[in-house]
Amino acid sequence: MGLFKWIKDRLKYRSLMKKKRAIRRYYRTVDTATLWLPPDPSHRQFRFGCISTTDGSYFFKKIPDRVKDTKTLKKWLVRYAPFHVYYTTSTWLDPQRLGAKNPSRSARRKKKGGYPVAHNVFLNQELYFDIDMPNMFKECKKEVLDLEEYVRKEYGVKDTRIIFSGGKGFHLYAYDFNWKDHTEMRPEDPRLREALVTEIKAKVVNDIVKKDFVIDAEITMDTRRIIRLPGTVHGKTLNLCTMLSRDEVDGFRPSRIPH
Repeated sequence: MGLFKWIKDRLKYRSLMKKKRAIRRYYRTVDTATLWLPPDPSHRQFRFGCISTTDGSYFFKKIPDRVKDTKTLKKWLVRYAPFHVYYTTSTWLDPQRLGAKNPSRSARRKKKGGYPVAHNVFLNQELYFDIDMPNMFKECKKEVLDLEEYVRKEYGVKDTRIIFSGGKGFHLYAYDFNWKDHTEMRPEDPRLREALVTEIKAKVVNDIVKKDFVIDAEITMDTRRIIRLPGTVHGKTLNLCTMLSRDEVDGFRPSRIPH
């Protein structure tokens, strides 16, 4: 039994390392113009889901740089060859030091939780939706197109993005959604501002769910969420996370990097 497990673990490790080499090759050769960054990237935290070359274990890496351009992003992509690349859906005054919203007492003693206010100054968050419908790719395409049409009509947004996640579904971004259009309150305290945006997003989610759209409500409401970065590799499938126009969605087929 021990030998069987050892063989199984070695085969898994070799498979992971093969994928990691393929991902690194892709990022080494990709043009920086092909990579993409969200608005105001230097106020977002970027996180990598990485595989250790030592034992194949999985770990998260917070990028210490302010990622202001795709050249900076590519440097880190080549260095770590991450299986997954994410960024914060919210912008922060000091994203590299972003800590837990409510750090535990032990974390504060160890200085791992940071300063609850100074390291958690919330600036803004756009509107994000995550639609996953396993084994229903055609239906998922229709869902994201219908949802985009609905939020454009009901919320007056125009700057939308449709993204294939690289896995089971699609994401929808609305970058011109402004929470200030939905309230007269303008809290100066970043904690109150963050709580207010969560409250506004909860109303949006409630409206969307009542219309029978299939979304991950937490992705939309949670100011601390991360989402996959378009133009990067989904390490499990080796598909590219791809940004699409409405006209491209219906005939879209995932693009996989060489393995």
